[in-house]
Amino acid sequence: MRVCLYVEGGPKGTHANGLRLFRNGFKQHLVKLDPRLKAMEVSPCGSAEETIRDYARAVRENGSDFVPSLLVDSDAPVIANSPAEHLRTKLDSAHVPREARANIFLMVQCMESWFVADPTALKACFGDRLRENVLRLNQDIEAVSKRDVLGALKAAVEATPAGDYHKVRHGAKILENLNPETVAQRSKPARGLHAFLRDSLDG
Repeated sequence: MRVCLYVEGGPKGTHANGLRLFRNGFKQHLVKLDPRLKAMEVSPCGSAEETIRDYARAVRENGSDFVPSLLVDSDAPVIANSPAEHLRTKLDSAHVPREARANIFLMVQCMESWFVADPTALKACFGDRLRENVLRLNQDIEAVSKRDVLGALKAAVEATPAGDYHKVRHGAKILENLNPETVAQRSKPARGLHAFLRDSLDG
């Protein structure tokens, strides 16, 4: 069984180097979860709409030995009973079949929610002048709005040599250092993703 994770994030088109860095950063993050995940395919696809579109194409064009999975931002609090229900409008628009809506996962509420859950990874990217105290948000990182997560990250970074957070420039490096177990302690959706990935290795 061949599993591919289609991930929201990374530049598209001519930004090939940025795309490569994001893919490598995400894979290094997953290898910390289980070294065997080094062999898994990771496909950064840009925006949520682009990612879902690529996922839908993979569902239609590949055989039963290929298992596509999807990871996108929720962009808002999740009140639906499942990631697929939360994304229903986008999945319908991309013509994702109903039977292909099981292996769908959310970063709640954005990728940066994972980042602020692990100040050690941020310090590895931005240095000792990172203001860790402003990252002391709700222990349940899912309950923190996207606006508040990005605001905390901006405040934490502004005194560092970088001066500001940039998703493309800094995201890959943070992912490289991000501890999946630390994220999972504060994110139920992350725990669900991890369980799926581990099961895929055993399957």
